[in-house]
Amino acid sequence: MAEELRELRVTKQIPAKDMVAVVQALYPKYDKTVQSKCENGEAYGVTIRPDAMAALYERFAPERLEPPKRTRHGQHRLTCRISCRLEDADYAALQQLIEASGCATVQDWLTGIVRKLIAEGVTPDDE
Repeated sequence: MAEELRELRVTKQIPAKDMVAVVQALYPKYDKTVQSKCENGEAYGVTIRPDAMAALYERFAPERLEPPKRTRHGQHRLTCRISCRLEDADYAALQQLIEASGCATVQDWLTGIVRKLIAEGVTPDDE
């Protein structure tokens, strides 16, 4: 972390006082002396906190920030989902039925079935 702090200041040619001002918004007692100790952490046993380093990156080097991690869920327009488990024989028969229906995907086929059942008001007990 100390190397990152020093590298940021040197490569971007940022005055230490500007970096101190950013960190002081989070930690009011942070000063140039603490900045120096953080940059030479191996000698002093001092490191800058990750949230302070993130604030410095956000202010002076936003391109170095990690892009926000996308969750696996939440990328779909249709967020509600249904599923079930089938025996191998039932699954094979279902695959043949879907192919015969002409639907391009299982999603298309299942959406059509669900919409048809909703429109008809049919429940499994009715059949």
